[in-house]
Amino acid sequence: MSIMEFKSLRRRDFGKIQQFAITGMHLFNYTSNRIELFFYAKYFWYLELLRATRIYAAYDGDEFAGVLLLDIAGEEKAYKSKWASIFVKVMEWVMQWGYADMSDQYSNANTTMLAKYKKDHAVDGELNFFLVNGAIVGKGVGSKLLSEAEKDLQGKRIYLYTDDGSTFQFYDKRGFTRVGEKQISMLNGTDSVPLTTMLYAKEY
Repeated sequence: MSIMEFKSLRRRDFGKIQQFAITGMHLFNYTSNRIELFFYAKYFWYLELLRATRIYAAYDGDEFAGVLLLDIAGEEKAYKSKWASIFVKVMEWVMQWGYADMSDQYSNANTTMLAKYKKDHAVDGELNFFLVNGAIVGKGVGSKLLSEAEKDLQGKRIYLYTDDGSTFQFYDKRGFTRVGEKQISMLNGTDSVPLTTMLYAKEY
C-alpha cells in the first residue's frame, strides 16, 4: 500500500494539474472550445502559482495527489519564472479582447465581497489554489493537504474564493465560514450560465 507524503511539487506534474483543473474546477462550464480550455487552464495555474508564497504538494507513492497554494501577506513568492510571467501577461492581454466581460464579472464579484468583509476583519492571506487528483479516492487527499497547510497558520485569518460550480461544501465541513456571496452570469458560447460566487474565511 502506498503512503501519502508531502513533497516539493514536481515540475513535470504541472500538465496534470492543468488537466485536473479543467475537470475538477469545472472550467468546461465557461467554454466548450478545447483550445481555449487548454490555454485558460494553463493561464489560471501559472497566475496562481506566481502569486503563491507557500506550496503544499501531496503524493500517493510516486503519483501526484494534490496541491494547495497560499498567498500570505509579507512573504516572499515561492515560485519565480520569467517565462510564466510573460505567458500570464500575454493571456491577460488576449482575454481583454474576447473574455473581458466574463473575467471582469467574476473578479469584480470577488473584489466586492472581500472589500466588504475587510471593513470589519483583518486578513493575513488567501488560499488561492486547491486541487486534488480525482482518480485517487478514499484517501482524504483534500483533508490531509489542508491539515498540513493549517499547521503553519496559527494566529492567521485566511480567506478563499469559490463558487457553486466547485465542491464548496468541503469548506463548510472544515470550519470555514461563508462570509459573502454574489450572483453572476457567465457566457459559454451563446448560453448564459448562472453562477454563485462565494467568499469563505477561517481564523486559526
